[in-house]
Amino acid sequence: MAAVVQQSRSQPPPDDRRGHYRADIQGLRAIAVLAVVANHMAGWPAGSFVGVDVFFVISGYLITGILVREFETRQTISFRVFYTRRIKRILPAGLFVIGATVCATRVLAGIDRYHFAAKDAIAAVLFVANWHFARTGVNYFNRSLPPSPLQHYWSLSVEEQFYFVWPWLMLGLLLIGLRLRFWRHEHARLVAGVAIAVLSGISLAWAFVETASNPTAAYFSTFVRAWELGLGALIALAAAPLARCDRRLRRVVAWVGLVGVLCSLFTVSSSSGFPAPWALLPTLSTAAVLGAGAGLSGRSLLALSNPVSQYLGKISYSLYLWHFPVVVLILTVVPRYSVAYWVAGLALIFGLSAASFHLLEDPARRGTWFRQRPGRLPIPATGWLRYAAACAITAVLAGAALLAVRAISPTRLVLPAAVLIGHTQDDPSNCIGAAALDPRHRCARLNSGDRVAPLPGELPDDTGGAYACFAYLSQPIHPCGYGSLRPNAIRVALVGDSHAAALLAALEPQLDALNWRVTAFTGQTCQWLPAYLSPACPGLRVIQRSLLRDRYAIVIATEIRVYTSSIAEHLEAMRPVAATGTRIVVVEDDPSVSPASTACVTRITYSATGNCGTRATIAYQAPDLLAQAAERIPGARVVQTRRFYCRHGFCPATIGNVLVYRDTAAHVTASYARTLSPYLVEAIEHVLPTALH
Repeated sequence: MAAVVQQSRSQPPPDDRRGHYRADIQGLRAIAVLAVVANHMAGWPAGSFVGVDVFFVISGYLITGILVREFETRQTISFRVFYTRRIKRILPAGLFVIGATVCATRVLAGIDRYHFAAKDAIAAVLFVANWHFARTGVNYFNRSLPPSPLQHYWSLSVEEQFYFVWPWLMLGLLLIGLRLRFWRHEHARLVAGVAIAVLSGISLAWAFVETASNPTAAYFSTFVRAWELGLGALIALAAAPLARCDRRLRRVVAWVGLVGVLCSLFTVSSSSGFPAPWALLPTLSTAAVLGAGAGLSGRSLLALSNPVSQYLGKISYSLYLWHFPVVVLILTVVPRYSVAYWVAGLALIFGLSAASFHLLEDPARRGTWFRQRPGRLPIPATGWLRYAAACAITAVLAGAALLAVRAISPTRLVLPAAVLIGHTQDDPSNCIGAAALDPRHRCARLNSGDRVAPLPGELPDDTGGAYACFAYLSQPIHPCGYGSLRPNAIRVALVGDSHAAALLAALEPQLDALNWRVTAFTGQTCQWLPAYLSPACPGLRVIQRSLLRDRYAIVIATEIRVYTSSIAEHLEAMRPVAATGTRIVVVEDDPSVSPASTACVTRITYSATGNCGTRATIAYQAPDLLAQAAERIPGARVVQTRRFYCRHGFCPATIGNVLVYRDTAAHVTASYARTLSPYLVEAIEHVLPTALH
């Protein structure tokens, strides 16, 4: 994307003169950036995310062409000129958008997402955002949170890493060859082409391997994406022989390539086979346009060379920088796909992009670093003073906006200690959290006032330490013990995934009083299944062996209600444990939460007395297969939980002024779980034999 910036007009080196300007490339940039904007804003067309792949090919083409032409002209490559131009093109606008996005995140999205954004910003500034997001992208809880407003910087990092390595590698190959007399100066393109072809072939082969085994890492990996930049580089090196081909044939090839790019926007799927092999369609199509379009008149490719495409291509770098923060953060103000979303979103994206290009990006690209003054120290040129002023104004506006948002935001509700079991109705005036749904309490309204716990901006961290011993994807299980340490403590096992781990915040306050010693066996994708059916949870074999060998008095289990496993598969794992005499209690999973409900809570207009929530028909649309399996095992019991989350066919996002969910994956907040504690444990005790009370 960095090479998307318009060619400089301020006395460039020979390889960057206007003679090499390509209107068709500018039009390709326009298509690519509009596709990316459409993908992130509308989710349509289905394959419009391949606009990034188009940019990769264009970048490889432009940068390699610049370097090879310079070497052919000067027999060397000026790294000072090359990196100065890259810095002036990329950093001013890129850093400003990072700073503005971090400020806007603090104002609109709360302290927790601000902390995430600050870490993302550091990775983006250091050009390692792709590796950063590859690492955090596989985190289960990160996937259930809104995306980072800086996530799109991953592609810029891939390109910058390419820029750091490729000029040095190419110059080294050329100089070594010349010194050893393997080739002459006129063979520079052939030498570079062979090297790029070999490296790109290795990268493409690795892309197939990684896409099949680790698609998230493959998507962000520089090594996996290098072949796309290499493809553009190969076309740049073959420009001369391609230009000698018949003009009519090249016009046909260019149009076929353009049609291929457009078709890829509608046919490529992200669900499987991407980036390899599906990225081949948009990249090869882009390569066809680049290779065949050189020297063709603007009228030959009017779809790319018209004034609208030219302007959008000119500001495409700014469009790419601004669109994703706007798309992510505007949801903190207005609902997705509402009229305000489209009007304000598009106005902000194109307005900020045009202003950024004309006021910051283009002046910085054209300008000098300092003004020389005879007999005095040089001072920054006017463009940089304007840049500093824009940064200062942004900081002041962010500070003022933060004060305004705080003035309309809910205040913190300090929760009392969890009520012990048996005392759930001691204070009928208690209407905090789950007590608000207790018919024994005199609660006139479900929520009242403007105090909530936790604050919406603190939702991701409201775990109560329940995931301290959680096994993430493919990690070995590492169980932890909670509760009573008395020798006669009743041994209890808690089994399941992240929803089971969330139960700890509800169970823990009652354990000493119950004389329970709970061992938590929780991990990502760790459904209670036979081990061979869930290879992503390597601890399942350990869990099952412990349940059979250690003879727990009670096994409490739950899991998220979206899995595709079958009742029979659950029964295969549960029946042997039930046969040992262990009492199995399945806690019905909490209801699913709609994305609209989660977005409603995190909006700056959120009010505790508002109507954020999910209809019960949607929340319970997916069946709880684990609970259905338990109903078929003699002696096993199911604890129904709908009454703890829903009433009158609606599952509110806020109950008793306590926020119920942390994220879109329906992980219950520790705050709500603590208020639910006496009710849930009372229900569990109710289904157990008296001897286990």
